[in-house]
Amino acid sequence: MDLESVLRDLGLNPRDVRVVAVISRSAGTRLYRLRIEGKTYVLKRFLDEDPREPRAYDLLRDLGVPTLPVHDSTLSALLLEDLDASPTWRLAHERDVAHRELGRAVAEWYQFLHIAGKGLVKRGPPDWLRWEWDDLGPEGILRAGKVLAMEENPVWEYAARHLEALRARARELPTTLNYNDFHWTNLALSRQPPLRAIVFDYHLLGIGLAWSDVRNVTHSLGPAAREAFLDAYGPTRPEERILDEPLSVLHALQVATARPTIPRWAVESVNRARSGALLAALERAVALLGGS
Repeated sequence: MDLESVLRDLGLNPRDVRVVAVISRSAGTRLYRLRIEGKTYVLKRFLDEDPREPRAYDLLRDLGVPTLPVHDSTLSALLLEDLDASPTWRLAHERDVAHRELGRAVAEWYQFLHIAGKGLVKRGPPDWLRWEWDDLGPEGILRAGKVLAMEENPVWEYAARHLEALRARARELPTTLNYNDFHWTNLALSRQPPLRAIVFDYHLLGIGLAWSDVRNVTHSLGPAAREAFLDAYGPTRPEERILDEPLSVLHALQVATARPTIPRWAVESVNRARSGALLAALERAVALLGGS
């Protein structure tokens, strides 16, 4: 579908719309800044046949989870508030992740997400929401060892043997919505105090353990913001941490080793496999099963 057709589906006359800039291009999306009747908006256009994100926006708004203001949407496009011109919100900067108030504000957003998500899971989530760990498979785990030239490391066979039981044990715990992809570049902050936060870009929204999101967030925060986030978010179940530690690393390694080169974000996981830390984490998780 060309851009004019996308605009018409949004109820806009292409002659009344000026493309100010193409903000970004990726394999599955285009991001444009548009000017319409003197105001600017951001158009997120999806090139995939059945994108998840428009449905995710609808779901989160129905659940009362704060999102960026959406002026209109279709199955293949979102017309969003332009944060550069918004009187209410701004894009976060890297320096923001050093501050305690940011940690508290992000924790508040995740509490909205996880409380709403627990209720959704109890009622029955839509089929398009998936558990990230469902992508894990014994073949992918064993392949990771080969790609990393660590075939002799016992961690791969051990992980493949216990994967299904660990995944089943995780599913016995309370689950919720997971954002899965926190980074300051996906964060909007209020311009006026008290500081509020909205996490956006929901293409990886899924189902999982609350701790999986907490771990994902704290890896991207500075020490003061991390401490404030954990204080404001509150306690999580120890079993969640024990199961998440090896399963999240295995998932990262399976994804990373399927790419032409190992991305930078996977280096820590590779080091954990090489050092024996991953095997030790797996043994702690398997102990929850009463097996070895």
